[in-house]
Amino acid sequence: MSGISQSTGILAARNGLWNVVKAATDHRGYKIDRYYATPEIVQSTLWVGLTDVQVTPDLKNLRARQQFDEEIRIGVSLGAYVAGNGDAAAQEAFDQAYEILTEIQDYIGRDDQTRTLGDAVMWCLPGAMSNAGVEVDDGGYVVEIIAEFVCMHRVRPN
Repeated sequence: MSGISQSTGILAARNGLWNVVKAATDHRGYKIDRYYATPEIVQSTLWVGLTDVQVTPDLKNLRARQQFDEEIRIGVSLGAYVAGNGDAAAQEAFDQAYEILTEIQDYIGRDDQTRTLGDAVMWCLPGAMSNAGVEVDDGGYVVEIIAEFVCMHRVRPN
C-alpha cells in the first residue's frame, strides 16, 4: 500500500497486476500467451501483456515528512485472433478479447486482497480502455484491447 519511493511503488504495482493477470487467466493454461512486457509482434491467438506505466504524484497535498499519494496507471494489451471471414469471425474475435478483459477486471474486484494487488497499492480499479479490430491478410480477424488499470499508492520517504 505504501513504499519509501516512487520506484518501489511503481514496481510493486506492476508486479501486483502481473500476478493478478496470471491468476485470472491461469485456467486457460497454454492457450493464452502472457507477457510481463508485451513484444512488438504477438504471434499467438490469445494474449495478454503489460505495457506502459504512468505515474502522477499528488504533491499539492504533501503531508508530514514529505508523504504524498500518487496515481499509477498501468497499461495492458490483450487480444484475440480468429480465423475466418465475415462478421461472425470478427464478432468472435471481439468476444474472446473482451472475455479476457472481463476475467481480469472481475478478479481484481473479488476482494480487498485482489483490489490492493496483494497489498502493493491502496486500491486498483479499471481505467480507460480502447480497442481496434482488423481483418488480416490470411483471412482472419485480430482484435486488440488496450486497457488501463488505475492504482493509488502512498510514498513515505525515510
